[in-house]
Amino acid sequence: MAARTWDQEVDVVVVGSGAAGYVAALVVADRGGTALIVEKEPKWGGTSAYSGGGLWMPNNPLMARDGAGDSRDNALRYLDAVIGDVGPASSAARREAFVDAAPKVVQDLADKGIPWIRAELYPDYYPDKPGGMIGRGVECAVFDGKRLGPWLATLAGPPNAPPVAMTTRDVHYLPVAVRTWAGFVGTMRVFARTLWWMLTGRRPLGIGAALLGRLMRLALDRNVPVWLSSPMRELVEEDGRVVGVVVERDGRPVRVRARRGVMLTAGGFARNVAMRRAHQPVGDTFTSVSPGDTGDAILAGEKLSAATALMDDAWWGPSFLMPDGTPAFAVYERSMPGCILVDANGLRFTNESTSYIDAGHDMLDLNPGGEPAPTWLVLDAHHRRRYLFGQAPPGLTPKDWFTSGFLQRADTLDDLARQCGIDAKGLKATVAAFNEAAARGVDGAFHRGATAYDRYYGDASVRPNPNLGPIAHPPFYAARMVPGDLGTKGGLLTDAHARVLRTDGTVIEGLYAAGNTTASVMGRTYPGPGSTLGPAVTFAWIGAHHALDTHGAPKVASPRTEEVVP
Repeated sequence: MAARTWDQEVDVVVVGSGAAGYVAALVVADRGGTALIVEKEPKWGGTSAYSGGGLWMPNNPLMARDGAGDSRDNALRYLDAVIGDVGPASSAARREAFVDAAPKVVQDLADKGIPWIRAELYPDYYPDKPGGMIGRGVECAVFDGKRLGPWLATLAGPPNAPPVAMTTRDVHYLPVAVRTWAGFVGTMRVFARTLWWMLTGRRPLGIGAALLGRLMRLALDRNVPVWLSSPMRELVEEDGRVVGVVVERDGRPVRVRARRGVMLTAGGFARNVAMRRAHQPVGDTFTSVSPGDTGDAILAGEKLSAATALMDDAWWGPSFLMPDGTPAFAVYERSMPGCILVDANGLRFTNESTSYIDAGHDMLDLNPGGEPAPTWLVLDAHHRRRYLFGQAPPGLTPKDWFTSGFLQRADTLDDLARQCGIDAKGLKATVAAFNEAAARGVDGAFHRGATAYDRYYGDASVRPNPNLGPIAHPPFYAARMVPGDLGTKGGLLTDAHARVLRTDGTVIEGLYAAGNTTASVMGRTYPGPGSTLGPAVTFAWIGAHHALDTHGAPKVASPRTEEVVP
């Protein structure tokens, strides 16, 4: 394509407006280049805005500040132990690139204006493995959404989510607010902080929304254009190199030249039913990601003979199907004492308090290669009276949960089993065995409560094991569970510089990718809190620098005068 046919030229085109996309654009802008973010949805932020907003960043500067004792070798030892050999997506070179860059990314974003908080109590998901630690996660402080002006109205996120001045390190206090002093104080602190923000005329954005709000504010300060409702329709290739994109904007094609590269950060394919049925063992998409997660960038890369990997996997986790049919990712509900996960035979099949991806894989393994087998979370009256369940406070269960069939209730385990289609004999035997284990405080079957991660979402007032309590107090409850996800894990295969690779192993020059658009460096596991966003922003940062370094640093640009509006 001749240069005269381009409608616009920038140094880097970023496809997708999640956290990784903004980080790439900020790198370009702060090095004197021009970046353009194109987003197909009418809202910006993508799945990052739906998330907890944490980043798993080993050996980061906040750990060094606190004397936490992490190191490059320790982090690599942990990744080796947890991930193993899963092919080129998690090659030694890519692991080393992530571990080496992660501390630099945290420091660079802090220098740009991101106020990081260390999640110092949040363990790695396998803290007992070699190199495992507590406190490798970082997150963004609460942000005032009013600083975004008109852009606040187009920030993505869960519908009807209330403004709450909360960080992820607050989350594990909420389920035990009426059970432990720490839980009560932590929960009251969230309410008081939120009230103060509101009374002082601010709009608190927490967790994922806080991170995206701050990144957008930094982009606006640098006059980085963000085009909403502007899907990328084509990657433009010349002589084996990607040189630009075709974007649909206001109903017409706009050709944008990317002088130094195109960065794909458009998410995975969690909401593309056809792709999921082609690659994964799920016929329905019980996903918690944003609506635009339909695999467009992956498909565009495949048209250029890009290689893919890990397409059969996802960031799985047990999820509820709420009365309105929407999936709700379950973390703390299944970890508290007084509940178990069972299959149709009434048998336990996993450590209920384990990491969500392991529990999700265990759900899928009940019927390998076929449709997911039915599973239920079974709990008793003490569990429902003591702990937060979804957004339902302890002891206050919405009536439509029962009328819709979302939650079954019965005075006996026999009746509960009949209502759910569970084998009653198997369920009663399982509950009896579990209650004996709870009395001893040792789960010989699945080792629930044996690690710091298990106990993080437990009830510290329950001894000797904060995750074990009997299921003995009627009425009994059961909620159907499905293998939901936080996005797909498979995608375009990239190298240590975030460059997209062809099926023959060669580099597609000018094309970079990060986040769920790529096959995850974390392989088939989930090493710690923020293992999605951490590598996503890190490889976006790596790729943006590589694009500028490889093709010559841009001339320092004068500030753009184009008005940036939603």
